[in-house]
Amino acid sequence: MNDPHAPTPTAGPTTPPPEDVARWQRVKRLLADALEQPTSERPAFVAREAAGDAALQAEVMGLLQAADASRSLLDSVPAELALDALNAHASRSWAGRRLGAYRLVALIGQGGMGQVWLAERADGQYEQQVAIKLMRQGLLDDLQVSRFKAERQILASLDHPHLAKVLDGGISEDGVPYFVMERVVGEPIDAYAQHRALRVEQRLALFRTVCQVVHYAHSKGVVHRDLKPANILVTAEGEVKLVDFGIAKRIATRQQAVSVVQQQPATATRQRVMTLEYASPEQVRGQEITPASDVFSLGVVLYRLLTDASPYPGDTTSSDYALSQAICDTEPLPPSASVRADRGLRRRLKGDLDAVVLMALRKDPVHRYASAEQLSDDVFRHLEGLPVQARRGAWSYRAGRFVLRHRAAVGAALVANLALVAGLSLAVYEAIEANHQKERAERHFASVRKLANVFVFDVHKALERLPGSLDARKTLIATALNYQRQLSAEAAGDASLQLELAAGYRNIADIQGGAVTTSSLGDSKAAMASYDSALALVTPLLGPGPLQRQAQAEFATLAARKGSLLMAQGRWKEAQQLGTQGVATAQQLVAADSGRHAYQRQLGVLYRFLVSLYQRSDNKPAFDAVFPQAVAQLQRLVAMQPDDLDSLTDLGMVHSVRAVHLAQNVATDAAVTEALGEYRQALAIMKPAYDRGIPHQGLASSYGKVNGYLGLLLTHVHQPQEALVHHRQAIAISAALAARDPGDVRARVEQAEAHGRLGLTLRDMKDIDGAVAAAIQALALFDGLPQATREEVVVEYNRAIAHDEVAELLELRASTVPAAARAADEATACEHRREALALMHRNAGRRPASPMFVGALKRVEQAAKRCAGPPR
Repeated sequence: MNDPHAPTPTAGPTTPPPEDVARWQRVKRLLADALEQPTSERPAFVAREAAGDAALQAEVMGLLQAADASRSLLDSVPAELALDALNAHASRSWAGRRLGAYRLVALIGQGGMGQVWLAERADGQYEQQVAIKLMRQGLLDDLQVSRFKAERQILASLDHPHLAKVLDGGISEDGVPYFVMERVVGEPIDAYAQHRALRVEQRLALFRTVCQVVHYAHSKGVVHRDLKPANILVTAEGEVKLVDFGIAKRIATRQQAVSVVQQQPATATRQRVMTLEYASPEQVRGQEITPASDVFSLGVVLYRLLTDASPYPGDTTSSDYALSQAICDTEPLPPSASVRADRGLRRRLKGDLDAVVLMALRKDPVHRYASAEQLSDDVFRHLEGLPVQARRGAWSYRAGRFVLRHRAAVGAALVANLALVAGLSLAVYEAIEANHQKERAERHFASVRKLANVFVFDVHKALERLPGSLDARKTLIATALNYQRQLSAEAAGDASLQLELAAGYRNIADIQGGAVTTSSLGDSKAAMASYDSALALVTPLLGPGPLQRQAQAEFATLAARKGSLLMAQGRWKEAQQLGTQGVATAQQLVAADSGRHAYQRQLGVLYRFLVSLYQRSDNKPAFDAVFPQAVAQLQRLVAMQPDDLDSLTDLGMVHSVRAVHLAQNVATDAAVTEALGEYRQALAIMKPAYDRGIPHQGLASSYGKVNGYLGLLLTHVHQPQEALVHHRQAIAISAALAARDPGDVRARVEQAEAHGRLGLTLRDMKDIDGAVAAAIQALALFDGLPQATREEVVVEYNRAIAHDEVAELLELRASTVPAAARAADEATACEHRREALALMHRNAGRRPASPMFVGALKRVEQAAKRCAGPPR
């Protein structure tokens, strides 16, 4: 089926007699097993398995012959009606039943081995929708159960952010195996690209993600065998999900194939072992299947993604036989030749992309890309303007194929022209070689220059969502820094190279641990050094010169990035000095070209930074002066470009920062009431874009944080029920961001803070056990952060509050438990009191004494006095 999570209608109004159903199950099982055999061995296999049942043998052989001859014959088998009737009956009997913690809601897909149901969490712990696959009750024999379990094991062994995850599994009360999967809602990749009119570059970026997840499966010993657009879904957020390993097999075991329920109109039958249009020549011939077979299917997918057409002639689609011949023998047209009506697209595809697609579609697996990773790498090289590997040897490959098809004619022509070719080759060789040497030298420097930035941008983006990629990302940054240093030796007197290097250092710093990035490695010390390197390169270019504006724009960006990192470290004066310099520079750019959105955007970013800086440093006059400037500038940006989600997010966040300022720095009853209004205004600004599911990590992160802040203030004014709704929203968003990129330190910080706020609200609701669990979870998340992140001013303060919260909750619980448990809770509470006090004293030397902080410090000091022994 296309998508195991998309609703599909059931068919068949009648229920066949039990003996017909049993016979059809036997026919279906034997047909599926026969299709697994090489074509030449199928008759003997069917005769042996039919065990003297001539009618069964004849029926199965007829189905096999129909499958080989034409799709339409097999699709019209009358027994399909019986299977559909059985499906309808099973749907009625399972609807509303509960499996483990989940209740079945609606049938959303079905196939030969099982059904996929939409289910929802039913144990009251939290809200969640999943997909549950049930094995069909009529197939509960040992062989089919073992296949079902093998399928579940393959899916469970694969853990990748672009694969639907297996969450749970078990057996129902009446003995039916099932497993629980992540629910995926999305469009096939080609439909997604068409509906959004994606550019070629955007389509290639999506395709590279597909290659990465396929390569991951190959590295785990699994070949997919049915790659096609319908099995490659793209969510509304732009996230790729490979959803169907229905006929996947372990490379190590020849017969291990599983059947994940899918419904695909182009597949001949519900038991067919491939989708012919996307199958490789070796699949069609019944030969050994290897990862190269998936590479071929990826080539067909890429062809269709780029051209909206099949690589095979249109007259082959009416017959499986003709299509099989085309797959095995006919060389496809280059993609550029299939888009004659669009000259711009034809020029874009001609050359590199033609070569890449045709190499993936080579008939001989030995001459294709060796892996999906190599295919992805060549697409990457094309996007960066680097030479693609596919163009090496492409002419000789095509010539070889031509010779195989026209041996006699080619032989005669070869004898007649060999001497001429040899002479011309010798005459031209020396001139070409001289040009090649010069071009190599020029390309070498250009390639090194590109790679210094390419490593940081595309390769890191490809790695950052991959589980367990932290070490690889660190190695990548070290390599990028090495390129930067090599190029620095060539930068003297080359202003454009200095600007390029400055941008490279800035991006490296963001990834290392810049405070403004939402996906970093948490190494703020290294990030500061990289920002300094960038500023050293760009500062000399700020004076009059041909690149003055570009240098000013880079300086303004660096001022906001490094200033935010200084602010996180409590270095208020340095942050303010750099921020005001950045604002002055951005104002010069706006004055020179007020209509340029990029300059207006930089000024808005710097105003937002100063708003946060003055709030955190408790500089009330400066805050009151800059806040209206920030709001006006960001409103201007949103008016200029309503789809500018960065500015929309910043506008919401400056209202949120003012709410924090009113609640913490002013702290009167009237200010707290006004703060609630500011939080709600912030959410109102961001909510429409967030609800549309627009894939924007900054928007999602900010929307989650504001929900958490509002929940905390609602708890403070004794409105815990409403607070709980906002906390749940904040936790769900931060957890999703952290799961999407396990190495994203900022998402993990938000997750820790969200759990801490939830604990305070649960305490206010008298749910002490729940509050303790939430507070301990917050501490565990804080403790798992890199040291440099734990020592940031705001993070350190929140860690101290989390320790104090755990201590207070344990003391509350101690009054309700037996004496032995009470003593343990009180002793543990004192340990947390001492840790909270030590962190607060350290924090006190790094931040201004706002009313909020002074009150918190006094509370922690007084509580710690109740514990014996000196504070640590």
